[in-house]
Amino acid sequence: MTTFDVSSVGFYVLDILARPVTRIPEGGRADYVEEIRMTVAGTAGATAVDCAILGLRTRAVTTVGADEMGDFLRAKMERFGIECSLVRRTDVAQTSATILPVRPNGERPALYVPGTAALFDVNDEDYEAALDAKVVHVGGTGLLKSFDGAPTVKFLKAAKEKGRLTTFDLIQATPETFSLVEPCLPYVDYFVPSIEEASAMAGVYDPVDVAKFYKTRGVKNTVLTLGAAGVYVSPEHGKDFQLPAFEVQVSDTTGCGDSFTAGIITGIVKGWDLRQSVRFASAVAAKVAMGLGSDGKLVSFDDTISAMNALREKRL
Repeated sequence: MTTFDVSSVGFYVLDILARPVTRIPEGGRADYVEEIRMTVAGTAGATAVDCAILGLRTRAVTTVGADEMGDFLRAKMERFGIECSLVRRTDVAQTSATILPVRPNGERPALYVPGTAALFDVNDEDYEAALDAKVVHVGGTGLLKSFDGAPTVKFLKAAKEKGRLTTFDLIQATPETFSLVEPCLPYVDYFVPSIEEASAMAGVYDPVDVAKFYKTRGVKNTVLTLGAAGVYVSPEHGKDFQLPAFEVQVSDTTGCGDSFTAGIITGIVKGWDLRQSVRFASAVAAKVAMGLGSDGKLVSFDDTISAMNALREKRL
């Protein structure tokens, strides 16, 4: 029996978002926007927050700065009920942060400071606590300079040796990122990348071929998010399948993939089959897309179930 449902390990970042932004004003002029928010974000951070909103017992494992941005991230996570004893602090670098001017169509270019993400690692003495969860999620490969590669492989292998279920995602993947990812794949139960990042590493672009590429390299379940086209799933057992996205008015796409992973993790914890988990995860992502930031309009498990049953699905 584990203490936590999920341990979310890796990339946590402070997002500062403004919406809608159509241009950068000239000189020292100002434009008015409708909304500005600060959120806990990142491929591990947003997933942790959304898991907590959905009612899971969640532990955060990361490094933030000994600065006011680190203070905000920790306080915000604790407000969501996330256990933060493994949120380490450092004065060597500032907390990772991003400024996101969100366009009217939901797209968001980014201005990013790597900061503490490049310093993060899991110390040997923290392994026992970091792995004390039914699901161990590793998010952020590609931006975790000190943890990427052999340290991530070592950690995922330890998770599997303890009998944990593992989920894995990355960020800003390029063809070069694959050298960091490939050794991890035999220890990944659920690989949940976007089709763009998975294709960039695989060098193939059809979801069928992309899923096969990762399955033949050790991944048990490959779940490819396709944006407005839905999700393509290649499960460990049974036939591949595709499910549609839900019809919603998109406000901001920030964190949609991270929230989708939180939905998958919720399904795993609840013992659902993968099809049911994926459909729920799509509803989680839809709720996030309806608001600004990586938690958007996500408010609870029950509300998400209601949305899943009420929202219209797009045609495939």
